[in-house]
Amino acid sequence: MTAFSDIQGRQPFKKRITREIQKGRISHGYILEGPKGSGKKLIADAFAELLFCEAPDSLTSCGKCSGCMGYKEKYVLETQKAITVEDIRSIITDTELLPMQANRKVYIIHEADSMTLEAQNAFLKTLEDPPSYCLFILTVTNSEEMIETIRSRCITIYTGVNTSDEVLEYLKNTEDHHDEEELKIASDFCGGSIGRAKNLLYDENFRKNREYVQRYLETFTFKGLDKDDMKDNIPELLEILQSFFRDMLVYKMTGIGVNLINTDKKDMIMGMADQHSKDSLYKVTEIITKTAEYIKDNVSVVIAVGTMNIEIAEEMSR
Repeated sequence: MTAFSDIQGRQPFKKRITREIQKGRISHGYILEGPKGSGKKLIADAFAELLFCEAPDSLTSCGKCSGCMGYKEKYVLETQKAITVEDIRSIITDTELLPMQANRKVYIIHEADSMTLEAQNAFLKTLEDPPSYCLFILTVTNSEEMIETIRSRCITIYTGVNTSDEVLEYLKNTEDHHDEEELKIASDFCGGSIGRAKNLLYDENFRKNREYVQRYLETFTFKGLDKDDMKDNIPELLEILQSFFRDMLVYKMTGIGVNLINTDKKDMIMGMADQHSKDSLYKVTEIITKTAEYIKDNVSVVIAVGTMNIEIAEEMSR
């Protein structure tokens, strides 16, 4: 069981949920949208617990009512593949049964945007006229993958991500055996995901990839990486490379060595920024972004990276 007190940060999202609760007009369907790894499962679980409560105080369940104390009929659909019509029909069959104790049944469907079209159409029939005791929580990465008729019958709420400061504060409280520099790098690289931040602290591959990128900035080639390593690591390598040039741009535009992601390499970043124009640094960030897009479109990694190396070297020699 998860409570909203267990969810770090997410103030805009929490305020939105608080307004929904205060209105007292709970919808039968909610779509919780947010990036992968952003904690939507925990949020959905906390929201479900709150929906069972008959007298919640903002984001806190009363802990005394029959909804809190009794048997909670919470059903979770989570699969590693696309959600099929058979998966949805099993939920529909269950909705036809009255609750055993509480006055509600809550259904959580994770990665609902992976439903096949047939599954979405089957689910829509129940969503159009659901039993009064049924509530649905759908977690999605991209709500546009859902048919419009489902979206129009649900309230879509963006769960957001934690800010880097919120992640850093959490890490300081839970991972204080690491030095603050390591915590800062993990919190800035994690994309707002506390889970990813914690993993990065112990990820030896991430540390090696940062070293590869630092050497790359001397020669504009990934020395020491064979083709297989390149293919396996290129998304993270490009992400790290992008962060270094982002830091150079920040310093170039502000003249201040603060708010950098790669704080442990501040001197190198400031030195390179001083040697190059703002336009060149910006163009390099565009080159890296373009390369990442090419690779996503299945362009050969060797060709895409080779072209990137030449373009970056040319731009940085201006």
